[in-house]
Amino acid sequence: MYLHLGQNVMVRSQDVIGIFDLDNTTWSFRTRRFLERAEREGRVTAVGDDLPRSFVLVREGDGPPKVYITALSSAALSARAGRYGFESTSKEDLI
Repeated sequence: MYLHLGQNVMVRSQDVIGIFDLDNTTWSFRTRRFLERAEREGRVTAVGDDLPRSFVLVREGDGPPKVYITALSSAALSARAGRYGFESTSKEDLI
């Protein structure tokens, strides 16, 4: 199965590592540093020109993951993924 990220970009569902909300994750220095490094290494793909709301980490072979930045919310992407049997972990599940 595939997960549609917007703008005719789809990734194999089995390769998705995680779906993350930009507002809730980029306050962390480590997340910002990770995204900056991925951008320097050419592993970031912006899906569309709209305001980014989430990013998706996708496994690519044995190398570091690719980062897709999308205007779709993490909730919308998680709902799409849930329809295809993805496991979802919310903050409430972690407490």
